[in-house]
Amino acid sequence: MGVYKKCALLDTDFLYKTHLARNKDHHTLADFVLDFEDYDFFCHEMIREELTRHQIQPDPNPWLEDKIREGRIKIFSDRDILNELQHIYGKAATNMYLTLLEISCETFNAGFFEKYYSAMRTLDYRDDVEAFLVALKTCDDRIPHKNGVGEKKTYVLIQMMQILRGDQVYVFCSDDFKARQSIAGLTAPVNCISILGIFHKLMKMGHEKTEMQEYYDHLTSFLKNQTEYKVWSVSGYQRLRVPVQKVFDDIYMGKFQLLRNGDLQYRGSIESLY
Repeated sequence: MGVYKKCALLDTDFLYKTHLARNKDHHTLADFVLDFEDYDFFCHEMIREELTRHQIQPDPNPWLEDKIREGRIKIFSDRDILNELQHIYGKAATNMYLTLLEISCETFNAGFFEKYYSAMRTLDYRDDVEAFLVALKTCDDRIPHKNGVGEKKTYVLIQMMQILRGDQVYVFCSDDFKARQSIAGLTAPVNCISILGIFHKLMKMGHEKTEMQEYYDHLTSFLKNQTEYKVWSVSGYQRLRVPVQKVFDDIYMGKFQLLRNGDLQYRGSIESLY
């Protein structure tokens, strides 16, 4: 068996925000991410669908389609997930998928599975994959937009990847603190890397502050109503509101550590780092 790279799952917010964070030559933060050589990149097809609904300029969809065609991002459908589960669970794969889906739904929204997917429990022919997929899509189609279906399907994919790859699963995800806490709180280790975490990682890789400031400024300009980011205090018991530029400055002063849930935490006074 070959040596696996780390498995990196991409969510909707992460994709479009890292795509709009760019320099004057239109090189994007997302391009930096795909150049991380120790990762394989995946996303659920629902993320691809959700991305087409965003009225965002520059449009991230052509970029994503190019990366899929190039094989740099692999799209997983529900059928693909079931195929992988069948290798392990055989005819019980559909039951396992439902278990993963229920865990995913309840992690983000209590009662969501019962409201939208409860009909799947009474499916008489659950070991019939084709019938199962038709019923699943019927349930999906009844869910109003903006209910985070892509997020929940990504969580199913995360759990499947955990079964296949153990502790080598990472999620490159949105700034949503609750979502990242939920993902990082899975029993098996899942590491989250937020967009701020990408800047921290690129700093550690040796990219200069003057180079990365332009990308950060484009992101900040898009988030114009957001003047602060929340980061953890040294103790880890308090989240501090810090102006967006100071967060960037402090990243490049080496003041932060990156936590498993994707948050930044102050490491203490700068003097203590030397």
